[in-house]
Amino acid sequence: MNKLPPRQQDLMDFILRFARDAGLPPTRGDIASALGITRQTADQHLRALAGKGLIELLPDTSRGIRILDDAALAANDPWRLPLVGRIAAGQPVLAPDQVEEQLRVDPALFQPRADFLYRVQGRSMERAHILPGDLVGIHQQATARNQQIVAVSIEDRLTGEPTLTLKRYRQQGQMVTLLSENDDQQTYAPIVIDLGRQRCEIIGLFAGLIRQNRETS
Repeated sequence: MNKLPPRQQDLMDFILRFARDAGLPPTRGDIASALGITRQTADQHLRALAGKGLIELLPDTSRGIRILDDAALAANDPWRLPLVGRIAAGQPVLAPDQVEEQLRVDPALFQPRADFLYRVQGRSMERAHILPGDLVGIHQQATARNQQIVAVSIEDRLTGEPTLTLKRYRQQGQMVTLLSENDDQQTYAPIVIDLGRQRCEIIGLFAGLIRQNRETS
């Protein structure tokens, strides 16, 4: 990594340290609080690091920072992926707010590159060969094409809390339909979301899976 101005170096060090310890990139708020700067200043430094090819800034997501620099990636152990909880292949489950553990896995298992893992709960995606207990790799990005399998955060209509589900994605205008891959469409009916009334955020693309001991549901 080329020598950076002191403030940018402080920021890059913090991003690497936070990602290593928490398993996910920091938010602008995390950066501002840790470095004693405003979010606007943090954003300016982030854009400078992105311009130097050290990070990529992903739009429309609060943790939209991806480390690109080869030396930084090596220091951050690219073979280690965070397992950040369960994701529903069925009814959405409450979004996890912390990393369960760090797992060393072969990055060649995933295409595109996985940024983190979820453990599958439920059978709604079994026709796509995604089964309960599987660890699914997710490539973090905020957009998807129709028919891609995505991890999605949906606002619960009653509580306002974010819930997570893994589904095949389809959007037409303001309407999003999340489709199961299971012949039992009565149990695993499509989830239809009006973006004008309910928040729905793509977390990332399904990038592959690791099959472990299967769960029964």
